[in-house]
Formats: sequence, C-alpha cells, structure tokens
Amino acid sequence: MTAKKIYKILIADDEYWTREKLCHMIAWEKYSLECLEPAKDGEEVLERLADEQVDILITDINMPFVNGVELLSKLKESYPEVVAFVISGYDDFDYVKESFMSGSVNYLVKPVTKIDLVNAIVKALQIIGERENEKLQLLKAASLIQDREYSQLITERKAPYVPGISNNNGMEPAGLSFMMIKIHNLHILDKCSRSDKNLLSYKIKKEISRLSRDENAVVFNHIYRSNEFIMITSKGEKELTRTAEKIRIFFQKYQDVCLTFCITAPSYSIDSVDRAYRDAVTLLMTRKFQKIDEIIVSGGQPGSQKMASHFNGEQEKQLKRALKSGNEELAAKTVLEESGLSRCAEKGWTYIEVKQTVKRLMNIFADFAAEAFGNKGLADIENLSDSVDKAVEYLDEQQVCAALLDTIDYLAPESRTSPNATMKGIVREVAEYIDAHYYEELSLVSLAADFHVESSYLSKVFRQEIGETLILYITRKRMEKAKNYMRNSETNLTEIAFMVGYDDYTYFSRVFKKNTGVSPREYRNRCLEGN
Repeated sequence: MTAKKIYKILIADDEYWTREKLCHMIAWEKYSLECLEPAKDGEEVLERLADEQVDILITDINMPFVNGVELLSKLKESYPEVVAFVISGYDDFDYVKESFMSGSVNYLVKPVTKIDLVNAIVKALQIIGERENEKLQLLKAASLIQDREYSQLITERKAPYVPGISNNNGMEPAGLSFMMIKIHNLHILDKCSRSDKNLLSYKIKKEISRLSRDENAVVFNHIYRSNEFIMITSKGEKELTRTAEKIRIFFQKYQDVCLTFCITAPSYSIDSVDRAYRDAVTLLMTRKFQKIDEIIVSGGQPGSQKMASHFNGEQEKQLKRALKSGNEELAAKTVLEESGLSRCAEKGWTYIEVKQTVKRLMNIFADFAAEAFGNKGLADIENLSDSVDKAVEYLDEQQVCAALLDTIDYLAPESRTSPNATMKGIVREVAEYIDAHYYEELSLVSLAADFHVESSYLSKVFRQEIGETLILYITRKRMEKAKNYMRNSETNLTEIAFMVGYDDYTYFSRVFKKNTGVSPREYRNRCLEGN
C-alpha cells in the first residue's frame, strides 16, 4: 500500500488499560493504518472528528458525558462516512441493540481479543472499499491483515491477547474444525499475478469462502507458505468434506493443479490453532505421492501406519562407492532404480516416504561434496537439495528424478562433450529465457521439454558452456533479483519471494541465507543502514 491513503482509527474508552491494550494489539503501520491517540469519552470523540478525519471508530458503549449509543447517533447524522462499531460486556447486550439502529458495524464483547479486533478492522476496510475508488487496494489490504495476524497463530506457540475466540465471530469458543488446503503447484493458477501475490491470495480466498457458504468461517492464506490456505469453522467433518469436494471441482478447470485437503476433527479452539495446523501437516504426510487431488480426514487414515524404508544400508554403500569411483551410471541406477524412486507413484509411496528417501540421498551427496569439493561444493549441494525438495512438494516424480540426476552429474568428474553449434545456441537461449522468466516455475525437465532437448544432455552441456549447473544458475539469478528488489523498493519480503519465483517464504529465506550468508531481513536492514 505504498503511496496510498493512510486510514485513521480512533479508539474511545473511559478505561485507560483497555485503551492502551487495543492501541498496541496490532502493528498498524504495517497496513497503512494509523491508530490515533485514544479518546477518554464520547464528548472528546465529537470534538476531534472534524479535525482528525477519522475513518474507523471503535467505541465503548458505557462512557461518561456522551455514551456510545448517543455518540453513534450523532455520528450517523454528522459523519456518516465514519465506519463504527462498539465494545461492551455481556451484561449490556439488550442495551447495545440500540447501537445497531444507530449505524454500528459490529458488536465486540469484552475482553476483546486480537483476533476479534483484526476481524473488525478487516470488515471495516471492506465496507470502506465498497464505496471508494481504490476498492481493490483496500480489499487486498484487508486480506493481508487477516493473513498476517492469523498466520502468527500457527507459527508461534503463544500469541498475545488471544485467550480464546469470543461470540463476535459467531463461533463457539471450542469445537472448531480446521481445514488446510495445499495447492501443490500454485504457480499454475495465475502466472500474471507473479507481481501481485496479495491479489492472487485474495482471489483464491474469495472463491474458498464463496464455495464454503459459511459466513462465520475464517479463511486465510499462510503468509510464509503461499500455497497453503486455512479454513477455521464450526462445521463438522462431513460438511467440511463436502466443501472440500466443491473446491476440488472448482479448481479442476486449471489443468495440472493438484490439491490436498487435510481436515481435522472439531475439537479445537482459536488458541490451539497451532496444534490443529501441526495435525493437518501430519495428515498431509500420509497422502499418496501422485498428482491427484486427495481429501484426508483425521481418523480416516491409518494413524500409525509404518513408513517403509526404501534405501537400505547396502544401497548406501554402493552409492558411495559409485560416487568415489566417478561411476555416474551406477550412481544413477542405485538412486532411481534400486531404491524404486523412479516408480514411486506406481508403487503407492506416501509423501513422507518420498521426502525421507530424498533427504537421505541428499545427505549422502552433501557428505561426498564436502569431502571432494570443500565448502563451495557443500553450498552447491544445499542449493540443489532445495530444488529437489521443491520437486517433491509438486508431487512430480519425473522432476524429482531429473533433479537427483542433475545432482549426480554435478558430483561426477566433468567430462568434456563436443556439442554442435545448434546445441550451443540452445544453451544460450535457455540461459536468456531464465534471465527473462526467473519468476516462473522453472526446472530442468520443463526447460528441456520447452527446447526439445533430452534433459540429461541439456544438463551436461549447460554446465560445460555456462560454468554452473542449470539449477544453480536459476537460483543465482533469483537471488540477484531479490537483492535488487530489497535495495530499491519497499516491497514486503514475502511478496519479493513470490515475485522471484518462490511461493514458500521459509524456503526462499533458507535459500537466500545459503547464498548470501544473511537472512533477507538482515540484508534489507543493511541496505537501509547503508542509505
């Protein structure tokens, strides 16, 4: 929201600690919002409205001089553009009904939690957006507030001011269900939105909410994992399963998009949503490693199923011998054929079985690289490992195998091939394409297909002509672009990650630190200090 209007919020309450708590619950400046110095009573509010151009008013119902109901009545008459809602205790419910007749947007019960306040602000911004020219900007801003604040609940064990969910949301304090919707290849949905993560997120959440037909449900996008959308609702498992099926059918119009729905039992409250998220991720691990949609309900899968080991000690010894002797063919055969990885989808491997097998292989490669090439080799393997992990997340068996072969090729003694002029030209075209399309989903498999070349041959010739593997070249270009954005714009870091081709901020941050030695936040802070 750079260079956009700053919306002003005024809080009115005769209790000092209530005013202070509400003023400091949210980092308002992150969202182009300004929380004005709070007012002590309704009379002060009326005196300040004209001069301070208030957009949103949060007022207690019981205040001296001019109470909340009187204040809202005068507000409706003289300042109808101000969006207002009231706060009070349970005992005042009958009395506060009058506030709705006076134009109040919402009724919040004391004690007001952080989530109550977030929901109210989001609703207020949506109302303002409906009547202003910059409607889309405001709706995106409201969406971002919701995403950031709710994401804190699933990434932090303890969140301040969130003792439980109140009746403000129409949900019971406990007995909530949790559904995680994982879009394994988010980039397919809207390539044009690469420059606007918030717009893509807003559109997807809007469709999920529409299909759920539950106005009380909370739908948000995990701010650090853009391909995960969360729904918190009082619906039961059967209703949520039907909702998941509707969402699955809707997304079928996007070719090759693959979804996983992880549905937990209705046994959570808003303050235990971090546990619900961990339970959903555990369910995700049990899905089949196949490019097909899957709906997983807690209790519907064998919870204690034993994970098979697909790479034994003898195969590990054989792989190490092959790497040491430079036998690339034997290394590839051990990794792909003898482990069964090249047929993992056909054999019904689970997501976690593929992840664990790949992790074990990459650890072996990392040990060999550190011994053979030192720190640079280890750093390169870590970057290649991130590429393999991403292929796993896409549920793409072919891409996983190609990325592992690319890693083996990097570790093997460099053999000089004699590519013809045509192939050298293709390599230059591939490099130019990466330079221009770094933000798209790029892989050895997809580029080889686009340029009609066999992937292993492209890998070898690219490394010979450019001086580094194709995957490492893509990573380097993305990091260069990310650093440029950090130096020359105020764009949020999670948005920058999306703009350079990463839909998982945690993954982007890890890659960035491996390549620069500092986290994205540290790098940006250094740039600001340098200015």
